[in-house]
Amino acid sequence: VRLYSRALSASEIQALVGGGGSSGNGTGLRGEYFDNIDFTSLKVARTDATVNFDWGMGAPDPSMGADTFSVRWTGEVEAPSSGVYTFTTASDDGVRLWVNGQLLVNNWTNHADTEKSGSISLTAGQRVAVRMEYYEQGGDTLAQLFWTGPGIARQIVPQGRLYPASGGSGLTAQYFDNVDFTSLVVT
Repeated sequence: VRLYSRALSASEIQALVGGGGSSGNGTGLRGEYFDNIDFTSLKVARTDATVNFDWGMGAPDPSMGADTFSVRWTGEVEAPSSGVYTFTTASDDGVRLWVNGQLLVNNWTNHADTEKSGSISLTAGQRVAVRMEYYEQGGDTLAQLFWTGPGIARQIVPQGRLYPASGGSGLTAQYFDNVDFTSLVVT
């Protein structure tokens, strides 16, 4: 049960009924995983439902080393209600986050588990570009993306509100350096 000191708007009520922004038809963000920290040795490309990873001392994929790797997640995020949203990254090591072309978090340094935040105004039902870049230098690995907004308590940005980038034409091609599709070179 929640009590409010004012009348809620229709979009705020819908956000509450929809589980705090979890409804939506998104499938997640495109994750590109590189076996170095400068995004040049692509090993894996996939759709990740959310950005909520704690690999401990391990690697995100068996084809990669546990240290000195990077990940770039791209796509779109859709706000369930209009208003100001605060995006928070939790990372160990470097992280950068852009929402709708605006750099909200820039913590491109080696560091232990750290949270950084930035806020932006979003419109209900409108998808905007989101890009999160992360690198792991050594030690523990952590990469998470949270949000808060109108009627939404702090939570990992839910899959239903994340979409792989729209637009474009043609097909996505993956090129492998062997005949058994285990050594991805480029997408």
